[in-house]
Amino acid sequence: MRYRLKSRIRRKLVFAFILFLALSLSAILLIDWRIRPMIGVYGSNQAATAATRAINAAAEAVLSQIDIGYNNLAEVVRDGDGKIVSINTDTTNINIIKAAVSKAVLKELDNQKFQYVKIPIGSLAGGLLTGRGPEITIKVPMNSTVETEIENRFEGAGINQTKHQISISVKATIFTVIQGESAANEITTSFTVAENILVGEVPGWYIKSGS
Repeated sequence: MRYRLKSRIRRKLVFAFILFLALSLSAILLIDWRIRPMIGVYGSNQAATAATRAINAAAEAVLSQIDIGYNNLAEVVRDGDGKIVSINTDTTNINIIKAAVSKAVLKELDNQKFQYVKIPIGSLAGGLLTGRGPEITIKVPMNSTVETEIENRFEGAGINQTKHQISISVKATIFTVIQGESAANEITTSFTVAENILVGEVPGWYIKSGS
């Protein structure tokens, strides 16, 4: 009789233990299912923000050091009456700037192969709890590609005057892997390289095409 009682108690304990494990596992899976997308979005956004800061710092540092002005990048050609007939760009100097900016930005991004993202636990629940509570830290692997393009912009700057702005557009694609999910963010930023006020009429097709 005493043996049967012990056996019954043992079975109940085993059942309770199995039930506890099942409920715990279900809770863990439910929490994981609930917060995984949030962690992905939060982490990806913070990684993109960090990458944007790196791009800005690298590009601005290079452009402040390169001693290439407007006259080294563009030649304004006029006819005998002083009318602007063409604006020729110096491909060599343009390529020097593009290469220098691309190299600096890529190097800066490569230094951030991993981004440590801190997320307040309350932000995972949302609502009034956003930004509250202890932080969890997630290690986010990052890889990047960089493309640069030169852009020309023309806009009115007064009577018979046109501002010609030469800019470099930096497009970086940031690849992240968070909680086993991969994501790609494109970040495009434009930086002014040089500008000049052109006196006289600029051919309309330059203004329309911006090139």
